[in-house]
Amino acid sequence: MSAETPTPDAPKKRKLWLVPVVALLIGSVGAGAVTQSATLRQTLGVSALVASDSTAAAKPAEFGQFTELDGIVVNPRGTDGRRYLMIKVGIEAKDAKTLTRIDELRPAAVDAIIELMSAQSVEVLSDITKREALKDAVLTQFNEMLGKDGPVTRVYFTQYVLQ
Repeated sequence: MSAETPTPDAPKKRKLWLVPVVALLIGSVGAGAVTQSATLRQTLGVSALVASDSTAAAKPAEFGQFTELDGIVVNPRGTDGRRYLMIKVGIEAKDAKTLTRIDELRPAAVDAIIELMSAQSVEVLSDITKREALKDAVLTQFNEMLGKDGPVTRVYFTQYVLQ
């Protein structure tokens, strides 16, 4: 037999080196996935959500009554009408009479939202970290408008499209 002719044991020896390489690759990918998963969970605050889920099971979230103001289109400050924000605002209150009063004041409520949002720049409106501050500002506007007929407990942006 010549030296170039493989023996029956040769293919087995060649395949054996693949086992540690494949195991190393699988281990690296698995470790990376665990590390990235932990980082992603920390970034998104999922660990806090998981912790709150266990307490949520003990006490379910309580919501009030809802209404929605829709059809609101605003040109942000400094855009000369070339950009717009289309928004729907969900309103939550503990008492149905508060929502009835909001419905009665609908033109003033929509105007308050238009005034507030049109005073904002595109940079502010497109920054997701500013959304809570915008909701708080809308909530404050509504509660000032309602006076003793309030309060509105929460405001939601149920549609938020910036073009």
